[in-house]
Amino acid sequence: MIVIVTTEPHKYTHAALGKWCGATDIQSLSYWKLFRRRLLPQATYIFTDFDRLSPWELELAANAWRALAAAGCQVLNDPAKFRRRHAFLQLMYRRGINSFRSWSPELDETPDHFPVFLRTQAAHRGVLSKLLLTVEDSRQALADALAAGHPLSDLHFVEYAAEATSTGVFRKLAAHRIGNDIVPALSVHSLDWIAKYGAPVAEEQQYEEEWAMLQQNPYREQVMLAFEAAGIDYGRADFGLVRGRPEIYEINTNPMIGE
Repeated sequence: MIVIVTTEPHKYTHAALGKWCGATDIQSLSYWKLFRRRLLPQATYIFTDFDRLSPWELELAANAWRALAAAGCQVLNDPAKFRRRHAFLQLMYRRGINSFRSWSPELDETPDHFPVFLRTQAAHRGVLSKLLLTVEDSRQALADALAAGHPLSDLHFVEYAAEATSTGVFRKLAAHRIGNDIVPALSVHSLDWIAKYGAPVAEEQQYEEEWAMLQQNPYREQVMLAFEAAGIDYGRADFGLVRGRPEIYEINTNPMIGE
């Protein structure tokens, strides 16, 4: 049996697995219930959704992870090793896995390479600004975010690292890690550089390229390096190709599994 631990409102992400494998083989368990259980079944546990946990919840989750491991369970994703987005992106840059950087306003860091954009670190809330081209632009975007009530500690500037295909379509690639395996996933195509939800804008040749990537898994090594840097055993890495090089944007520990 596999137990996937998530926040209560986001247990739906792996519902399709329960339909494929059966409810007795795949179960979802919220952190709220995990922290209150006196007994848990012997199973493989996957801890997810770290972006949506508070620091004290991460600590409780890390303690539960250790208790399960000590009891002989296989447990993936140690909450104690979780890095927030800014720290993760900076580590990726310093290790040479990515070529783009992140800056923390909380540390009074100001971007010195442009364009950049401002976004939140937690809860997958996405981009807060348009592309910012100057220091003045970045300061104004930060002031606007603070005025709107976004906590300083949750904000960071990210250097723009995207490149459209020859047809003007942006493609966001993805790959899952499951233990020691990297499994490529479907791409998202969009006319917008953010490429979050996708649209039917790709041409036949681009779908053929995607099919080849799904079969060949050409970026397995780079994606695995990103997961290892993040200390994550299970999740989905989102990335793009810039001048033929993979640039890793994020690792989602609670990816949506479609039917």
